[in-house]
Amino acid sequence: VVTSTTHKTLRGPRGAFVAVTDKGLERDADLAKKIDRAVFPGLQGGPHVNAVAAMAIVFGEAIKPEFQNYVKRVVENAKALAEELKRRGYKVFGTENHLMVVDVGKEKGKEVAVALEEAGIVCNANTIPHDEGSPMKPSGIRLGSPAMTTRGFGAEEFRKTGELIDRLIRGESKGTIGQEVKILVKSL
Repeated sequence: VVTSTTHKTLRGPRGAFVAVTDKGLERDADLAKKIDRAVFPGLQGGPHVNAVAAMAIVFGEAIKPEFQNYVKRVVENAKALAEELKRRGYKVFGTENHLMVVDVGKEKGKEVAVALEEAGIVCNANTIPHDEGSPMKPSGIRLGSPAMTTRGFGAEEFRKTGELIDRLIRGESKGTIGQEVKILVKSL
């Protein structure tokens, strides 16, 4: 069984899907029917034809070589950001895919996420492994690379973003960081 959203890495309309592999069907021929009964009615709403059409386009794009190149860049860019943050002394978790969680200090995740957004860098407050905080006062932020990669950012821009994140966390003004974010985006 494979599950995914359709609006993040796949770059499609907001939604999600559940897929059953041939291997799954070999193990349980009724697996697809069981999943259908589990999600409908109750969890799955009525389909919107425009969203179904958009998802068909997204899945069509996902099987093309260009999408494979995009996904490769997404992972390379995430690693560049993670390496920059590690180089600057941060603990970074989950660097094998498109996202990571960064320890920004005990219970500082929400504060840092809000400050970063005000400076033009959007992320989520997130708990970290063995967090002494709580989901309401987490010690980390979650960063992803798909949106920036889609907009043309490469490893160099991701390293610069890591620098800007660090400078903001260390107390540099949101206004100064925000101006540099605008310059970075316009340079693309």
